[in-house]
Amino acid sequence: MRVLFLTYPRIGLNRGGLQIQIEETAKALAELGVEVVFYDPWSNQIPDVDLCHVFSIDGSMLSHLERARTLRKPIVISPVFSAFRHGVLLTRIKALLSRSLPGMYSDLTRARHMLDMASQILVLNREEEALLSHAFPDVARKRITIVPNGIDTRFLKGDPALFIQHYGVDRFVLAVGSIEPNKNQLALIRAMQGSDASLVLIGRIHEKYQEYHRQCHEAASKAKVLFIGELRHDDPMLASAFSAATLFALPSFSEVMPLSLYEAALAGCNIIAARSFPLHLDLVPHVARFDPSDIAALSVLIAGELHRPSDNRLQAAASLMASWGEVGRKIATLYRDLLCCQ
Repeated sequence: MRVLFLTYPRIGLNRGGLQIQIEETAKALAELGVEVVFYDPWSNQIPDVDLCHVFSIDGSMLSHLERARTLRKPIVISPVFSAFRHGVLLTRIKALLSRSLPGMYSDLTRARHMLDMASQILVLNREEEALLSHAFPDVARKRITIVPNGIDTRFLKGDPALFIQHYGVDRFVLAVGSIEPNKNQLALIRAMQGSDASLVLIGRIHEKYQEYHRQCHEAASKAKVLFIGELRHDDPMLASAFSAATLFALPSFSEVMPLSLYEAALAGCNIIAARSFPLHLDLVPHVARFDPSDIAALSVLIAGELHRPSDNRLQAAASLMASWGEVGRKIATLYRDLLCCQ
């Protein structure tokens, strides 16, 4: 079985959760004997594969889906539809406007066309399924299957000493993600002004948000903040940082299934997370939630959570989640079913 993996052309410019999802899925499928072919813009690969799997509903891939449909190739789409910041109602209104007013919200028009062509749609959780179904009610729910991201058990085994000895911090709040407004690090920095604990930020500086990065550094002058920059996902220093952290914070305005949060849970961190995106149900009772716009409340929450003993139940719940190998087996079965039904 040969499967073509497609995603938007700029994927390599900004490494993040989607790229890790694609890589780990490909690795798991390869171990099951599935040949994964990565998209090459300089050649027409579609005639030579059995099936196309598209990650994201970015409109740049619309032409490829149209060609795949013409050649009667099954199409699987993993939308990673992150519109939780806007909510179901506003997203639905935008989608309706994209139908009735030419040129308005054209990204949603292209997304709808892509979803219409899909043989199967893989969402990460029920919340993404609900958001997708409300925004695009023509998408038949029978074509939607929930397949979460897998967990990487490496994060159960990080050595905290590695990070503590290298950076010289041992009581700190950790946030992992590119420095940008959606990730909301500025609110986290402001919430920790005056705290005796340190804040460690791991993540690249997004070229598009240099002004935001400047604001973060300006606010950091009144707090104990360490900007580390990007660490590769397979760098032992990243696993060590998770294991060494006193508290992990994810203040984002919108996520679908943030890998960093689940990696922090595996490492045994206490976790606080904005209530603006979904969490795996088994983790919900053990994660304190907050309004990402309420800096004063976030400051109070951090102060309390820094003194709370570690909750082993959170780590235990995370360790029971599906591995990337299990995710790969589920997707491979879905591929085979689609090919059998042609």
